[in-house]
Amino acid sequence: MSWIGLGWIYTGCSSFLDVDAPSVVTDDFYDTKAGQEKLIVDVYSKFRSVFNTGELQYYGTDLYMAITENETERMFNGYDVTFNSTAPVVGGYWNNLYKIVQESNILLTRCTPEVAGDDYAAMHAKGTFFRALAYYYLVETFGPIPFYTEEQTEVLTAVTRTPEEDIYTFLIEDLEQVRGVLGFGNATAGEVNDAAIHFLLGKLYLTRAYKSYGSAADFTAAAALFEAIIGSSSYSLLDSYSAVYDENNQNNSEVVWAIQYGTDRNFQGSGNPQQGLFGFGIVALEPNLFTRNQSDYSSMNRGYWVIPSAHMYFTDPALDTRYDATFKREFIVNNPESEAYGQLGIYFPRWNDDSGETHDARNFYPFMTEEGYNWYPQSTALPELSTAIDRMPIVHKFKDTKMDWGGPGTREDVVFRLGDAYLLAAEAYLGGGQASMATQRVNTLRERAAIDEAAYNDHLRVGSVDLDFVLDERARELFGEHDRWFDLKRTGKLVERAHAKNIFVQKYDNLNTDHLLRPIPQDEINKTTGLEQNKGY
Repeated sequence: MSWIGLGWIYTGCSSFLDVDAPSVVTDDFYDTKAGQEKLIVDVYSKFRSVFNTGELQYYGTDLYMAITENETERMFNGYDVTFNSTAPVVGGYWNNLYKIVQESNILLTRCTPEVAGDDYAAMHAKGTFFRALAYYYLVETFGPIPFYTEEQTEVLTAVTRTPEEDIYTFLIEDLEQVRGVLGFGNATAGEVNDAAIHFLLGKLYLTRAYKSYGSAADFTAAAALFEAIIGSSSYSLLDSYSAVYDENNQNNSEVVWAIQYGTDRNFQGSGNPQQGLFGFGIVALEPNLFTRNQSDYSSMNRGYWVIPSAHMYFTDPALDTRYDATFKREFIVNNPESEAYGQLGIYFPRWNDDSGETHDARNFYPFMTEEGYNWYPQSTALPELSTAIDRMPIVHKFKDTKMDWGGPGTREDVVFRLGDAYLLAAEAYLGGGQASMATQRVNTLRERAAIDEAAYNDHLRVGSVDLDFVLDERARELFGEHDRWFDLKRTGKLVERAHAKNIFVQKYDNLNTDHLLRPIPQDEINKTTGLEQNKGY
């Protein structure tokens, strides 16, 4: 791990990030306020890659999978016996997070009241947040890790892995010191605020609560932090679930913190990929019916697949508006050369609709046939999908009509939002023995999701919840959003639920508790002493 020669890569996006990037940056530039402000911009932009590493966010869970079996997909999606420390994904992830740590440490080391003036407290709070968020993903991904709270000025050749307990103690105490420094609401889209600090701090307490060195007090502290967001006048649930994801309603009252992109190509970098992660190549598979038109559906890159049974988490899809807000099931023919132009070209019924009603669609694809699952790609490797059709409802929560077809995504990438705070609060209440409060928080979201009052009262209102129900509810509320792997690991449910749902995990039958940590990148072990490999790799 070398901290020398950071260089400067600028990929800012919104007005919050609109600052000039010098062609050459010398080290003493970071002694100035202007240099330190640019550090904040660069750290912010590096988090794009953190949340774009889908292999560590989505694969190997109970909701998402890969359908092919290349080396990376076998390891991260199936946990097969080839899973090893040379996996390229972990190397890039490790390096990017440690770059964030180093740049945050430079900021926190060099930013003083004399340099930053009236902005010192705010800049210090942002640097503390960024460093803590990077360390959260490092420690949850790799376990005990080298831990640095000051700028490193020399190449590190000998390191020590700091125990997780010590890291969590430091991060929590550090964030507690800056709580209340920043404004609470979203004055500027994407800018770190005090609500984001509350959210991250709550997540740290909640995660620690499950660990051997945690305590019931951690559940209580987490619940209080999430309640501070829920009860704040700065945030409120929108009237409809679909409004949360309206691309013309970004930075709405449910968004606590989001990574910005935008339409300016000078600042959007490679773009937000969310709009194209969960779907199929509709134009390639149905060229007579469809042509490239970004306003009709998002650019589908066939990135990650939804596990077929994940649809069943929506137990009442006709009554729970989140199902149709999440999945696009109807596709109108948009190829003007087709005789069916303007007609319904593809219709996917809701997963539990066995009526056979086709709505006169040119192509009608039910969820199941006598042979098994009908949606999703064919796979000779998996009998469950041997007859599938390579077509499925796409996840259109992240629909992006502002981008060119196949180009960089423009939408903000929401990392923390209010609906998640409700569910994390519910989880914390459960852990703290307050099941009625947990149920209340879940029911608030289910009431908003219900198609009408009768549907909520008769079907969606629940009398009690347990941890598995909360994880099911997270699937319904947060489908396609970040951290599913980390949520399952935190709650101790990863092995159980991935085995039960992920058909590749079932095929390889190798997932065990060793996989609750990822392998330390082999290149880092080769370059240093004291960095032993995690168990099982």
